[in-house]
Amino acid sequence: MPKYVLGKLTFSPATVIDPQRTEGEPLNFVEANGSYWESGPWGITTQQSFIHRSTDNGLEFHVDSPAGLRPDAPPGGGDTDIAVDDQGNHYFVDLESLVNLSTAVSNDNGNTWRKNPLAVQNSAVDRQWYTVDNGTTSSAGDNTIFLAFHESNVGTYIYSSPGSTGLADPVGGLVWQNASANSPSPLAADATCAQIRFDKVKRNLYFACNEGRHVRVTVGHVAPGQRTGIKFYNVALPDSPGGGGPGHLFPALATDSAGNVYAVWIDTADNNVYYSVSTDQGTTWTVPVKVNTAPSNTAEFIWAQAGTPGSLALGWYATDALGQPDSFPNWADNPQGATAVKWWGYAGVITGAASLAPTIAQQRFTEKPMHYGQICNQGIGCTLSGGDRTMADYFAFNFDKSGAIRIVYNDTTSQNHGAHLYEARQLKGKTPLGITVNQPVPANPMKDVVGDAQWPHYSPTGAGPNQPQLDLTNLAVSRPSTSMLRVKMSVANLASKLAPPGKTNAVWLTRFQALSTGNFGEEAYRIFYVGAESIGGTAPLYFAGSTTCTETTPQTCKISQYPRQMTAQGRTCGNTISVDVPLNDDTTDVYDDVDATHSFDYALTGATGGAAC
Repeated sequence: MPKYVLGKLTFSPATVIDPQRTEGEPLNFVEANGSYWESGPWGITTQQSFIHRSTDNGLEFHVDSPAGLRPDAPPGGGDTDIAVDDQGNHYFVDLESLVNLSTAVSNDNGNTWRKNPLAVQNSAVDRQWYTVDNGTTSSAGDNTIFLAFHESNVGTYIYSSPGSTGLADPVGGLVWQNASANSPSPLAADATCAQIRFDKVKRNLYFACNEGRHVRVTVGHVAPGQRTGIKFYNVALPDSPGGGGPGHLFPALATDSAGNVYAVWIDTADNNVYYSVSTDQGTTWTVPVKVNTAPSNTAEFIWAQAGTPGSLALGWYATDALGQPDSFPNWADNPQGATAVKWWGYAGVITGAASLAPTIAQQRFTEKPMHYGQICNQGIGCTLSGGDRTMADYFAFNFDKSGAIRIVYNDTTSQNHGAHLYEARQLKGKTPLGITVNQPVPANPMKDVVGDAQWPHYSPTGAGPNQPQLDLTNLAVSRPSTSMLRVKMSVANLASKLAPPGKTNAVWLTRFQALSTGNFGEEAYRIFYVGAESIGGTAPLYFAGSTTCTETTPQTCKISQYPRQMTAQGRTCGNTISVDVPLNDDTTDVYDDVDATHSFDYALTGATGGAAC
């Protein structure tokens, strides 16, 4: 019997991955050197998808583009995935309007990408996923990139490509072939499928899909260096115990370091999270185990990663309200009603997960609600029904080199209800890899390293020069009086106030989110900001406000804007910009994301006083 306990991990305040662009369906991975990659789509109507990269272990991110757009040439804007091999080559795949898949390769840490816009022979393809076999040697010769997807009303497929061997390689990660011994037939019937996983211990591919009352797992053993002719077979797991089948939306699958396989899903009838484990490479599976407990009463969007033998980590969204996610009030139609249904991010760490007596530790990883009301589970059909698909269809997490849980997710609770992109990281506690971490909780004031304000961060010629006037070194927030908030932003050198190349204005901005009211009088965690702007290198203008949003379609927030809504009192003191704004109470641009400090929480307690400079 499972044992249920309260999780005791400590998670960080949310880190803003992109202060302007919204993005659903974020995916991530962290390399051993601390380089952190995230990708997600911006929507087919935009033909844009993004990659964000952090070189400081996820404390600040920058968009992988010299122009603030997608990393490679369009088309695209649909589902994405990103992966890396043991040679440091990076692979990006983007869905092109449910028609085809484009795949791209970078051999220089994202500065340039080579792209094949027609990667597979199939049409009407959807929801593709990567997994990497790094082979049994340290060379690139036995690396294989696997690409799984489904073709609408036809079936599921797994393709393969050799790992890239360098800039002169026109094939690796770009040219694909069907990996199945039964090619060109599909592996199984069309279905909604989890991210494909390769188990390097047993050298098996696992592809989990929803099928009726149960999860179906496609299994194929891969010999070293094998890319085609793989013999796949399908296994049906036990029926879901909740009275429905797997859904809401994708199932999940993970393998631990002993080769145990875990399938995880949400039951569409009782909306609970369940998992089943196989200890014999997917041949047989245990009776499903219920994971969640109150107040996680209705679950949505499941993700899974596994660590040491028997250690399984899960992430999902949940509300204490009972009901179907599709039936809750839609924010677009009823903002006030939607806020009665509050969704939070949950993490569950299961020890002894491969045994008959697992211990399940559940807790929230968000400090506040991250969504209100309906979540539409109809995929692209939400466009026709008018359902709330703001966050698209999933979120994800991965482990860093210590095994700490690193979560990329959306928060729609701002006044604009956009899919704002955040990261939460495990700071304290034992990780699923068996390592105990003990990182400090970020606090005010927040220091930042010098020399990380390059512009551009990525380009065909590499990173540009550091911009010392925009190179943040410290951020301090104080309350000189009960009615005033003071923000001090220090930089490396404020002798020049010129904008980065390609822009006319330089902007220094501090953003924060607080419980307030939205644009329709509803509860919202409004995004506020305090800033300074220099026009052409002149003395700064000081301002404050609350974000507006650029939309491509009504109530579809795409870009958060920070106009000069309210004049603030400010001053420059050496290399510090100090701005005062009252607590009671224009321009629009896509900024160059030159530098950022780490995020922290600030509580509005009593006045603290302090000098203006």
